[in-house]
This record gives sequence, C-alpha cells and structure tokens, in this order.
Amino acid sequence: MIINQQELASRTPLIKQDKMGSGQWYSPHTYYQILSVTPSEKRTEGKYIKTTIVAKPKGEFDQYLIDPATQERLKPYCESPEDLGNSIGSYLPSPGVVLAEGFVDAVFPSNSSQNQRIGEINNFYESTRNLLQSRKISQLIATTWYFYIEARKTNIWNNFVYGKWDEIDAEMLNALIAREIFLADQSSLPSDIDPENIDIYYPLKDIDKANAEPKFMILPNSNAWQGIALSLLMAGQAYREIKKSAKTYYHQISQPILSTGEIVNRYGIVVEWHGYEGKIKELRITPGGSSTAFQAIIPYPPIPSEINLPPEHIKKWAEADDEGEDFPFYSKTEDGKYSIDVNYVTPPYPYLPLTSS
Repeated sequence: MIINQQELASRTPLIKQDKMGSGQWYSPHTYYQILSVTPSEKRTEGKYIKTTIVAKPKGEFDQYLIDPATQERLKPYCESPEDLGNSIGSYLPSPGVVLAEGFVDAVFPSNSSQNQRIGEINNFYESTRNLLQSRKISQLIATTWYFYIEARKTNIWNNFVYGKWDEIDAEMLNALIAREIFLADQSSLPSDIDPENIDIYYPLKDIDKANAEPKFMILPNSNAWQGIALSLLMAGQAYREIKKSAKTYYHQISQPILSTGEIVNRYGIVVEWHGYEGKIKELRITPGGSSTAFQAIIPYPPIPSEINLPPEHIKKWAEADDEGEDFPFYSKTEDGKYSIDVNYVTPPYPYLPLTSS
C-alpha cells in the first residue's frame, strides 16, 4: 500500500503520542512496530528489498517466533536463561545497547547510596552507553561495507539481487539488507504498512479515547517517520522471515543499538551519503505534539578504494569485540577489573565513518 501523503498531512494535527502509565509499555495491548524485510522484484540500487512497517499490540508479537540464532544473540538482553524469550514480543520494547555486566558492577558498587547512584548514572553510565552506541553504529556500517565487497566477488550478489536469500550465509545476508536500508531514498515515505488501514495511527473519537490502547511507535507526523526503516533497524526491530519445518520464524537483522524510546521520542534518523562524520541537531518541535527532539545524521559514504582503506582493515573494525584483543571498548585494571575508562569509541583507521548519538 502506498501511503497517501496528502491524507497524512490533513490528519497530522490529530496525531499525538499516547500517555503511558508506569510499566504499561509491557502491556500486551500496547502497540509496537517492526520492520519486515523480504526480497523485492525491483532491480535497482537501494530497492533490492521490500520493507513493510508492521504495527500490532505487543501480545500479537508474542506469536512471532524468533529463530534459535536470534535467541542466542539476544542472551545479553536477559537477566537469566529463564528470561530468554522465543518471540519478537519478548524483546519489546527494545532496550538498545546493553553495557557489560562487569562494567555496570564497577559503576554501581553494592554499597552506593541513592544519591551516589544518581551521580554515577549521570556521570558514567549514560555517557558510556552513548559512546558504545556510536561505536556500534560505526561497526555496523563497516560490516555492511565488508560483506558487500565480498558478495560482489562471487555469485552471492546476484543471489541477493534476485531474491535467492536461502543460498546466502545469514551474517552476509543481514549485512546486505542493512546496506539497502542505509541506501533507501530518505525523501519517500514507507511504501508498505500492515495493517493497511492507517486509522491505527490516529486517536479514536473523543468519546472512545479513554479506552484507546497506548502506542509506543513512530507516528506519521514525527520527524522520524521518513527514516523509520533505519530507526527500526537501529533498535533491533527489523526482521526477515525464515521457513523451517513448515513453521515461520523471524530472524533479527541487527542487534539493538538504540532503544525503542530513543527512536520514538529522541532521535529522528537521516543518512548523509557524502560525509564521514555523524552529527546531532536539535529540532524545533511543537509543544504537546508528537515528534523527536533531535535529528541524528548518520554518515554512509561510498566505500573508499582499497588503496585508502584495505578490506582487511574494514573487517578488523567490523569484527572487533568490545572486550577483545583488537580495538576493545572496555578497559580493565591490572587485576582484571573493569575501569570506567573506555577505548576505541571511533575507528582506528581513516575513511571509516565516525558516528555520534
């Protein structure tokens, strides 16, 4: 379904984000969005995939089973193995990137007072998490670059273009899909939504407002709407279908970097195709309206030549673990304990995009 922009414009003043009470974001009746990605019949750059914005109550997303590989990747987002969910709904709302447990323990000693904890959150936790988000976005871009270079060397690229996705390694396929999302035309609205009736995005009549279900979603009048596909990718809310044993599973394309709250309320994301540095701009918004407070500009320039940036450098940055030997994010003291200092927020090589969040 092509969304009618004139209709959206005429109804824009009616759209406001619903107010939610404490814990209501976990209600099975609260609405969320995911991005469903399938092969496209079009054969042009930036259009090799078809994206559908799916909006449903959290309870319905509990029926969307995730595959074992996605479950394994999402283990860090669970407090214990018993909390490991098997559905998309289990991980809504998205928490965004999660700091290592050892770092959190170092920041919040068990004997901290309430006032100390507030100071520790403001001084260390939030600032470190923002830096880790920047690193993760830069690494995601590097991953898409590296796998694109590798795919073009073989028949894998043709398999991707012509929708033969079951013949492509999962990690490479995820990177190629993410690259297409970065390259999508930012000036056009999403072409497909589910359900097709856009009334789901608008308040009910005044008499029924008290019974309306809350929505934790990017709305059509938000600054984030035109970049919604990339926003959902960044929040780990982008999936592709996998068929196994006559069942449909959903595979997460990229792990969470931003939280649901950040893509709904804080950042509207746009892509800069000719720059190498990310930027954040404060936006003018209408009091009481529904929009994001900032615009995050993410660089996604053309891949430099091998002379300027060898593929092996791209790969090393893309695959660098947060605690690995090459380019670790976390630093540790001589006795192996976490320090509150961090390393390698930005890439160690030139021409790899720098991002900020």
